[in-house]
Amino acid sequence: MRRLLAAFVGLALAGAAVAHEGRGDRPHDHGPTPVPAGVSVPAWDELTPTQQEALARLRDDWDQLPASRRVRALEWVERKARWEAMTPEQREKLRAGARNFRDLPPELREKMRTSMQAMRALPEDERRALRKRWHEMSPEQRRAWLQTGGPAISPPPDRAD
Repeated sequence: MRRLLAAFVGLALAGAAVAHEGRGDRPHDHGPTPVPAGVSVPAWDELTPTQQEALARLRDDWDQLPASRRVRALEWVERKARWEAMTPEQREKLRAGARNFRDLPPELREKMRTSMQAMRALPEDERRALRKRWHEMSPEQRRAWLQTGGPAISPPPDRAD
């Protein structure tokens, strides 16, 4: 259970910030990344110098790539920048959380995915309140909450006052 708690906390802190080093612009198993409504994908000349440097290997093909692939490449550049801006301690915390998550049984990983998706769908103030509540709980309360579904899925257990 300690690994479960560590994995959940690691994922909760990481959110979508886990960097996928080395993935670059390779296709993934989830199909094309949809281009969000209202988002225009820049042409090569509209990219910042930093983006152009990070995507240099795509320069000759950039303007002919499908928009979904360009969006995915730009997202990768943003994740890489966030990763590089982290302290070594923050990076190790994310790595440890990812290792713990990977080592969980599949049914617990799925529970955590569901809980994290539900958390992301909540308004920021509700997410903040759930995180605050999580940090106020004892390990036993956290464990009980995770076993019933986790934050944003099931209500937190009663406080032990």
